[in-house]
Amino acid sequence: MTYQIEEEPSPRRRSAVQSIWDVGVIVSLVILALSAQNGNFNQPSASSPLKPINATELMQNSNGFRGKTVTLRSKPIEQIGASSFMLKDGFFSQQEPVLVVNASGVPFNLPSDRNVEIQVTGEVREFSIAEIERDYKLNLQADQYSGYVNKPVIVAQYIALAPQPSQIAQSPKPYYGQTVAVTGEVGDITSPTLMTLHQQKLFGDRNLPVLLTSEPKVAINKGQTVVIVGEVRPFIASEIEQQYNLNWDSDVKREMEAKYRNQPILVAETVYP
Repeated sequence: MTYQIEEEPSPRRRSAVQSIWDVGVIVSLVILALSAQNGNFNQPSASSPLKPINATELMQNSNGFRGKTVTLRSKPIEQIGASSFMLKDGFFSQQEPVLVVNASGVPFNLPSDRNVEIQVTGEVREFSIAEIERDYKLNLQADQYSGYVNKPVIVAQYIALAPQPSQIAQSPKPYYGQTVAVTGEVGDITSPTLMTLHQQKLFGDRNLPVLLTSEPKVAINKGQTVVIVGEVRPFIASEIEQQYNLNWDSDVKREMEAKYRNQPILVAETVYP
């Protein structure tokens, strides 16, 4: 079930959303978004590209994924040239890492903390420099890719940081102004548009407040595991209210300011299981 949050994105965030729009598979997102605007919600299939896989799953069945668009979430281990990087399921994994080529049109820098995961969406192909340069109008340095020819590659049209809720809550500054994809379990629900998110099966972690800029047509329940795509920002009530055209009651606004003032908050664009 996908819940699309209607709003007018800022120019910076529009570029990230545009990257999603350009992915062929994310046509499903567009359909879901349009459905949500009309109060309807579609159930993605089990093979939906919105459901992330990891690097090991891809590399163990690369032939099965070839030619398909997938969403993959894993940890970065190495930058390759200016346009590519490697993803792997942890530094001690024995599985060969996955090469990702950034074809989103938006520069992406690997996080300094390599324990922060990255989520990418794109087509799985057999790596051919000439074909990728031709199809995506990229300029790759051949000498940096000699070991990857004919191996699986994801040509990513969408790339985002995918930190755990506690990673944002504990050290928010690197994420401010960033569009992220965060997976977690719904905790306290203050209202239909305000809730917290925490890491699954981890006790004692810090909760991340989440704000939906409009009430979803389908309820989000405590304990439900969801992926939330949105922007991380410090909670400054007046700025958020103005940017997202919210009309908070003065008592609600005062309560929220007392509870969340200058804490990080994830302003949701999309929520899906």
